[in-house]
Amino acid sequence: MAERTDAGSVFRESAGQPRKALEFALIFTVFFVVGGAPAPHVNETYYLTKAKHYWQPDWCAGDPFLESADAQPVFYWSIGWLASYFSLTTVAWIGRTAAWLVLAGAWQRLSSRVFPGPWRGVLSAMMFASLIERTNFAGEWVLGGVEGKCFAYAFVFWGLAALADQKWRAVWPWMGLASAFHVLVGGWSTVAAGLVWVTRSRGERPTFSSMLPSCILGCALALPGLVPAILLTYDVDAQTTAEANTIYVFDRLPHHLAPLKLPLEELLGKAARYEILLLAFVLLWLVCRRNMVESCPARTSAGKLDRLLCFAGWSVMFSGAALGWQAITWDHPVLAARFLKYYWFRLGDIAVPLAVCLAVGWLINHLIGRHPRWAAALLLLAVALPSWQLLTTSGARYRDPCPPADRRTREVSAWQDACEWARTHTPQESLFLVPRSAQSFNWNAHRPDLVTWKEVPQDATALLIWRERLFDVFFHANDAGQQVAFGSLAVQGSARIGELAKKYDIDYVVTQAYPPLDLPVAYSNAHYKIYSIPGP
Repeated sequence: MAERTDAGSVFRESAGQPRKALEFALIFTVFFVVGGAPAPHVNETYYLTKAKHYWQPDWCAGDPFLESADAQPVFYWSIGWLASYFSLTTVAWIGRTAAWLVLAGAWQRLSSRVFPGPWRGVLSAMMFASLIERTNFAGEWVLGGVEGKCFAYAFVFWGLAALADQKWRAVWPWMGLASAFHVLVGGWSTVAAGLVWVTRSRGERPTFSSMLPSCILGCALALPGLVPAILLTYDVDAQTTAEANTIYVFDRLPHHLAPLKLPLEELLGKAARYEILLLAFVLLWLVCRRNMVESCPARTSAGKLDRLLCFAGWSVMFSGAALGWQAITWDHPVLAARFLKYYWFRLGDIAVPLAVCLAVGWLINHLIGRHPRWAAALLLLAVALPSWQLLTTSGARYRDPCPPADRRTREVSAWQDACEWARTHTPQESLFLVPRSAQSFNWNAHRPDLVTWKEVPQDATALLIWRERLFDVFFHANDAGQQVAFGSLAVQGSARIGELAKKYDIDYVVTQAYPPLDLPVAYSNAHYKIYSIPGP
């Protein structure tokens, strides 16, 4: 009888493999629908051009941003070599596919710890993707283009699956790998996981000494991400570092780092959505705890969910601490920026949606046998709302297939034509002055540009130079003494553009076709002109 039971178990396991493979494929499809916009995505022009330059320093040589310090060398090293053989667009799709495959595998495993059953992983992936898109507070995302944090979050999910299973010795190497690809994603996740370990009862956690070898391994794996991050401000004087921090936090990235500085309407809109998410998180935690087994055995799905909810709870504490810090240091921006630069809100934007969708899944499974009508109603909502979000995303992309990185440029086809002319008709070392929002110029033209809004360096010294150039080129003082942006490069006039070209050794200027400049026209279409700068 025992032999027949074992054989039946093996048969059921083998029969379930095709279903698991199909579920994996469907999770991948969900991620593709959410993140599959035409390349380049917003951050791909930032990270993939850096990755290409990392392997090919002669590509866009002389570009100040590309030649600034490399903050994510593990990502650049792992994917940049592909750009030696393929176009950047192809590299983007290879990188996206690899990231979605790793994320799909990690999510399938994590979801199955709490929300087991056929096709549950697909449903939880749909909920997760939709919640991130609709409820993020500080602009964090997982799906949408490829960069180091896509792989980092995949490793975090693997680590959380181990945390849910109480396999603590496996948690720290996974978090170390995440830190190698993105030190802040892995670092905050490590801190939150450590706090979960600290707050567990002794029966639910191993001793620190027994975990020490895996902690050391995790630290070793994290070093390739940690050391470059430290070097960004190493051997830089305190005043330069403080000024760079203030610019980075309050001038360039307040939407990620200092949300209280956002315009009131934008802040209230984000806060309202996130507060609804937090309310759902708290209610679900209370409802799930009430419905959990009274003793909440550690190895049940209830115990696993409880640990993941605790992880998310700590991420909320990080966000709350950062908001409090920004409030109490309101009149001391240098002091505020010293800590806010570490992206305190990042983990909460991901961990809370993760916890909510897994709690909803656990509750559906729990109610199926006890209150089937409630389970059916909750399941209907869990299917309908994410499906509507995915259809909305697909419809918007169909109506506007413009690459996200090009949405701030006028007439994308005309912009790409101008970039193509620059790529094929100018020397490789030519330095271009381009519009402030022209973040895809390197990507399309394969030529260096002086400065754009997106291309902000991450090392302190280069960041100060970037800001000085940005304001020198694109801003002017109005009658009230405030710095305001010019409408375009062209409205600045031929004399000023000539002065800028001489000051920065510019070879070509790309700007809107009107008003025209009194400079030699090298290329023109209905929307853009490229002017060549006469030699001395």
